[in-house]
Amino acid sequence: MDLSFDNDTSRKARFKRELRNPSLLTVILIFLAILLVVLGPFAPGWVSTTRSSFDAIAKTKERNESNMKSLDVIVPAQIAPWMASQVDTMIEAEGPLDWQVVSFRTGPCDEENLSQLPASKYSTSIATACGEIDGIQQLYSGKCFLASDCNVPEQAKEELRLAMGNVWEAFSDAGFVSTYEVIEQVAP
Repeated sequence: MDLSFDNDTSRKARFKRELRNPSLLTVILIFLAILLVVLGPFAPGWVSTTRSSFDAIAKTKERNESNMKSLDVIVPAQIAPWMASQVDTMIEAEGPLDWQVVSFRTGPCDEENLSQLPASKYSTSIATACGEIDGIQQLYSGKCFLASDCNVPEQAKEELRLAMGNVWEAFSDAGFVSTYEVIEQVAP
């Protein structure tokens, strides 16, 4: 009786032996092939969602960096319009990033930056508004903690408008004029 073993080295024979007694590498490759076939149709959606998310993050980062300018480069007449644009973003907030658009405690509202302004009713109202808006931002931050559940209460919106109203009053008393955002047309 011969106990010899016929070891066929053709591809078909090796493939049959591998399927009968698979190695760990073969099991992993089969699993990855099945996973690729099952998840393949979803990949384009994931890629486009990821790309749009990265674009949104980059846009938010760019906006935040532009909002963190020091008052060294901002002239006093630009502070009220800057604050107004930040407050408008907060009023129309659709997510936590819109509500926490900037910190009204640091950055332009830092005491060191505000001390560069000439002492006047305008600089006092800017400092007061920074404190009030920061307090409003902190008080109502729980209402806009999740992007899916960000509803800014009307009371918060009214408090923000009131704080900005005081700034606009001091702005006009200081002799500054706001720029027009809409081009007026003359009727023929």
